[in-house]
Amino acid sequence: MMNFRNLHLLFEEWANEKFAENYDNVGLIIGEYDTPIRGVLINIDVTESLIDEAEQLGCNLIITHHPIWFTTRKKLNGEDYVSRILLKAIRKNIGLYALHTNLDNIQTGVNHKIASLLGLKSLSFIRKHPTLGIGSGLMGFLEQPIPIKDFMDLIKQKFKVPYIRYAKAPHKNIVQKIGVCGGSGSFLIPDALQHQLDVFITADITYHKFFDNENQFYLLDIGHYESEQYTSEIIFEFVKNIANFAVYLSNISTNPVHYY
Repeated sequence: MMNFRNLHLLFEEWANEKFAENYDNVGLIIGEYDTPIRGVLINIDVTESLIDEAEQLGCNLIITHHPIWFTTRKKLNGEDYVSRILLKAIRKNIGLYALHTNLDNIQTGVNHKIASLLGLKSLSFIRKHPTLGIGSGLMGFLEQPIPIKDFMDLIKQKFKVPYIRYAKAPHKNIVQKIGVCGGSGSFLIPDALQHQLDVFITADITYHKFFDNENQFYLLDIGHYESEQYTSEIIFEFVKNIANFAVYLSNISTNPVHYY
């Protein structure tokens, strides 16, 4: 029977922990490596309701994109949602594993899924790591140039977003060269300028960052969860192909943001 360590080593061949950003907290967060896997449940975030779902399904490992915490914690006293989740997972003997920026930074990861949904071709990193063969964001080309309005309608359809926050590029009514970065990608705005993108799609853009496009490309914020919502499917497909245990894709939406 496969255990946590066996699965971890397979993940390391795909999205190695060394590919993660320094601030990140990836890999096995709760659990013991020698624990046999009875079943795996996959989602974007871990919540208390997700632990309940895992228990009901007989799963003893939850794999998420976002880690439950990043910084050092001095107390687990149940007085905040993070410690409540950690304590509940420990009481239920359910392991927690995260594939976050290590999955963002490989070419077959989060951004590849976004690019595929949009039909982008000839993909390359927006910012390439000098030595590791990884990078931040991906850019590519639509098969044919299309009006920006049609492209934004495509995004709303593919990512099920009620609206898009964006900064304009008044002279670009037709677009073809597109950049994407799931999650918080405003750090790549200078690179988007350098690569002369027509559109850069990401999330978590603050007010003042919307000026940084210099009116040279459309800068689109489609929401953090919305940009990464298909990440669970990437993980699910990988685990399903190597598993000798039950693998479930959770139907629970963990998005804390709602629109009215």
